[in-house]
Amino acid sequence: MRWRVRATFPDRPGLLGRIALACGEADVNIVGMQVFSTRPTVTDEFVVEAGDDWTDVGLSELFVGAGGTAVAVTRADEDAVLDTPTRYLDAVHQVLEEGRDVEDVLAELLATEPPDVADYAGHDVLDLRRRNGTALRISRAVPFTAVERARAQALLSLVSDAGVDVPLIAPSPRHPMPLVRLAGLADIEAVAALHERCSVDTLYTRYQVPLRMPMTTRMARRLVTPEHGLAIVVQVGLDLVGHGVLEPLEDRLVFQLLVEDAWQGRGFGTLLVKHAARHAKAQDAEHLTFVSAGSNDMLLRAVGAAGFVARVERHDAAVHITVPLAGVRAAESA
Repeated sequence: MRWRVRATFPDRPGLLGRIALACGEADVNIVGMQVFSTRPTVTDEFVVEAGDDWTDVGLSELFVGAGGTAVAVTRADEDAVLDTPTRYLDAVHQVLEEGRDVEDVLAELLATEPPDVADYAGHDVLDLRRRNGTALRISRAVPFTAVERARAQALLSLVSDAGVDVPLIAPSPRHPMPLVRLAGLADIEAVAALHERCSVDTLYTRYQVPLRMPMTTRMARRLVTPEHGLAIVVQVGLDLVGHGVLEPLEDRLVFQLLVEDAWQGRGFGTLLVKHAARHAKAQDAEHLTFVSAGSNDMLLRAVGAAGFVARVERHDAAVHITVPLAGVRAAESA
């Protein structure tokens, strides 16, 4: 049976040999190890294999006898012997590509299941901070080391808040100040939240098919970093209230957008149209096509309010609104 044992020892030469000798005499095999420097002590984590007659309490007593304190023992799975950097890289893949919840992934990496802990003194708390100010709290009976805290924060920053700093605007219900900008990985959660706040009709107008909610992390990631295009968002305060994707379709550039129901009719669609046109111009496009469901008169009004004379075509249940870009000033970066 495989176990994970964590214990604190004085940081002096010879201690590891003493531990190895004690395990060898007890027929307990050490198959993996991590060292966390906590001077003047050191916290060691061992993955051991022991016979079926061993229990967590028995292993705890073995390591206490070898000089350990704050000993904690938990059952370990096959992944426990994997290289730690590899496990964290795989965790990033699970969150971004497989849509797993980052809190669940961190709980597995940090082994938060209740262990047998000698001299239990209460749960330790790990407060992780996202760039947008929200917190993620994880707790466990075994104290977190400084290394584990740094690893967890780095993983959360990578999967939830990676990318350039997001300018924050103090929200004002009376005079909202919209910021239109390119989207990045830092917007994954906010784009998913935006879609979840939208009505079924708004989502159908944008995608022309029923959209399943809640949105997966993988889909939200594609909406903020499309493979062959770019995404534009409208931010008010800490929330994203509008979103659009500019990407090539056959021989043309197309832009599809949506604005949250509560913020419609305030000109945010027109802002998205103007910015999309500038970015299309920066890609040397001569025309830009806006695509929406056939019943979306609001998009046609937004295009007109942006100053364009449009050609409207119907394609099955969708409407294609094409505008010339001859008089449009190109965006500085696309």
